[in-house]
Amino acid sequence: MGRKIPAKKHRGVKDPLIQQAKRLQELKGKINAPPNDPDDQPVPKSLTRLFAFEHRLKEKSMNLKRKKKIYPKDRDNNKSQNDNPVAKLRKLPGETGRSFTMRINSAMKAIHTPVEQENYPLDIEAEDRKGEQMALQRARRKRKQNKATAAAGEEPTPKLSRTQKLALKKKAKKEKASERGDGDGDGDGEVRRERVAFGEVAHAPPALSVRPRHAAGRTDRRPGCKELLLSAMLSGARGALPPAEAERRERARLEAVAAYRALRARPRPQPLDPRGRRRY
Repeated sequence: MGRKIPAKKHRGVKDPLIQQAKRLQELKGKINAPPNDPDDQPVPKSLTRLFAFEHRLKEKSMNLKRKKKIYPKDRDNNKSQNDNPVAKLRKLPGETGRSFTMRINSAMKAIHTPVEQENYPLDIEAEDRKGEQMALQRARRKRKQNKATAAAGEEPTPKLSRTQKLALKKKAKKEKASERGDGDGDGDGEVRRERVAFGEVAHAPPALSVRPRHAAGRTDRRPGCKELLLSAMLSGARGALPPAEAERRERARLEAVAAYRALRARPRPQPLDPRGRRRY
């Protein structure tokens, strides 16, 4: 027989209303209370565990010992022979030693002093890895521009720094946006943040001081501003008509209203049931 677990003893009758009042009194300072730090964002524990797992996995992958690859001893020699085209030259059958030596010398000259491509320009970007040739080309182009401006009698443009170039580019971008219409209104295109305090109540929607870009000439969507035929007939067109025509139209309108009221006052016919008898 198992052990009997004693239950909680109820000493006296507990009123549920008193218990609820006591519970609400304990939670009075916690309900709708502002946070201690408004800029603090609590992070769920599941998200913390997820990032902790990712961090541990990253550390584990970094701590793995990499096996060293074993290369042959003559690897460097083989590589140098494969990269050097002169090392691949072999003496042809029937070739004298002098001609073979001259062929090697011509190959060496072709490697060290290559012939310039006169018909096709050099691919500087493909061969220039460090950017030295491109820098020389820019300097040469800059000298030519300075000489041309000096010959024309103009002052050479001063060299701008990186910050000045960025400032000019930003200014040009802002001017282009203002021409396009993005900068209409009091905003200058920058992101503006508004801090709303905890528990702040808005009693009315905000009043827009700046209208949208394409809403300046759009008045047809406002109520009562649509160009309808009925509004044209009932508005200013009546005053432009002669008195006889206006009286005739008013009489026709009153007759139409009276006919409509008589039609509405007439009793409606009762529908028939499936057997063909009228319902009452």
